[in-house]
Amino acid sequence: MKIKRMKLPIVIISIGLVVAIVSCLLASVRKKPTVTEYDFAYSVTYKLNGEVKTLEGVYKCRFEGFSEGVDPLERYYTGEYTDYDFDAHAYSYTIAKKDGLDLCITTSFNNSYLMGDTGNEYYESSLEEPYLSVYDEEGVNYDDEETLGAFDAEIISWDYPEPIENTFVFDGLAELYYNTMLLMLLVGILTVIACMIFVKKDAGVVYGMIDTFGILLNFAIALAAIPFLTLIAWIIQAFQTGPNWIYQVDLCIPAITAFTLAASVSLRRKGFAKTGFFIQLVGPALFVVLAVLEMIL
Repeated sequence: MKIKRMKLPIVIISIGLVVAIVSCLLASVRKKPTVTEYDFAYSVTYKLNGEVKTLEGVYKCRFEGFSEGVDPLERYYTGEYTDYDFDAHAYSYTIAKKDGLDLCITTSFNNSYLMGDTGNEYYESSLEEPYLSVYDEEGVNYDDEETLGAFDAEIISWDYPEPIENTFVFDGLAELYYNTMLLMLLVGILTVIACMIFVKKDAGVVYGMIDTFGILLNFAIALAAIPFLTLIAWIIQAFQTGPNWIYQVDLCIPAITAFTLAASVSLRRKGFAKTGFFIQLVGPALFVVLAVLEMIL
């Protein structure tokens, strides 16, 4: 029976699908910190007009959750200074005023660093040193020596907090996003290559006109359709107007197209000319259907 000839292609494509799904799930795992809020004490010792003073305060870090449609490693934190009002100049505490200028101590804390989130995309391995800066009446910031020279001030030392030891626990699966789309597509492309290498054309199969058109369409889909669908699936995420599930499926279409391309190559070589021709159109057809649904819904 002809169907027995498809045993190897079915095995290859099935393995590819399993690998794609597992890879997607692993890449979508979200983990939240066990410590979600912490107060960090800090101090900056400075000299102003010959007098040594110390700025002491508390910086509160708080885990706020995840943003949908992005890398699950992008855990979102906020931070606030609980002791001082920094609204006038962001992250800067005013220590002196002169001729319409505000002399400030500027501090900058990396929330991911303090919360021990080394896997976060925004993690930095150290904290930026505090420094003196000057703001004019329009809020323009200066840190050049000439402007700072209007004040007799210098930072002597500082005591910044160490990061906490945090652990992260499973918190569900994130929605599909661009990287998971690329991961699934990569597995799909490798599946196509595997079928091209290991699935041989049966000796009794003679290619006809539909097979010739099928091969040409294979190249068109591989070189044009898949890159186009991948680009559109990425861009359209920023312009969602319909139900979210449509855009989640959009992210799967490039991989679906790759797997149906692998099936097309295999079916043609095993004598299923018509099925091999039409199956590669599933991805583009699904894209069109979703585009119509997006306009309707």
